[in-house]
Amino acid sequence: MDFITETYRIRITEVDAHSKLTIPALNGLLQEMAWRHSVVEKVSVHELSAQHNISWVLSRLKIWIDRLPNYDETVTVKTYIQGVDKYFYHRDFTVMDADGTEIIRANSVWGLMDIVKRRITSIPQWMLDVTPIYAGVKPVERVSGKIKAITEAETERRFDIRWHDIDSNQHVNNTKYVEWLLESVPTDILNDSVLSSIDMIFKNESVLGDKIMTQSQAIEEGFIHKILNQNGQELVTGETVWG
Repeated sequence: MDFITETYRIRITEVDAHSKLTIPALNGLLQEMAWRHSVVEKVSVHELSAQHNISWVLSRLKIWIDRLPNYDETVTVKTYIQGVDKYFYHRDFTVMDADGTEIIRANSVWGLMDIVKRRITSIPQWMLDVTPIYAGVKPVERVSGKIKAITEAETERRFDIRWHDIDSNQHVNNTKYVEWLLESVPTDILNDSVLSSIDMIFKNESVLGDKIMTQSQAIEEGFIHKILNQNGQELVTGETVWG
């Protein structure tokens, strides 16, 4: 199947203090759609790991937001593969409101990890044969380029990884990194500003028992971010733009 669509109603547990869909909940919704599409194509994490010793890993995600849906609003989410190279799939997402207006779009980059060697592996031909590129729409802008490095951390937050932070791959789910990253944004920005985009590069995994530090530094239009583990290893870099 070239693409899938699903309709969702925003639940009370998925909204923030302003009754808007939270960014971690939005990221979870996109992840759910990617999972559902992989199941349809018979290339889910469970199938790949059991049969081929490989698993999906999210490398990068950028989300552009025109507006966030409100509590009890119904939205339709669409996802498809817009392109592929030797190592990575480029997957798009669009979120439409009840009137059919696009309110959110995203581009993500997914690789395949050898679960024995714990490193990225090339995409086998048999997977290319069963995961078609969708050419029925103009693709979302493809994310690329580097994220600026933090030169001086202005805010920091620390977290201990708990059992409920771990997913079925036995490492921290990427929705948690989004949550931790945003926790280092100053409270007045979270209260009074509107997020227009978030860009994250996922570099290394973390597991139960790790200790996490997330840092932010202000730039002209928003913030740059970094998430580290207790050994100083960089797990995630990111950039948020606020209006």
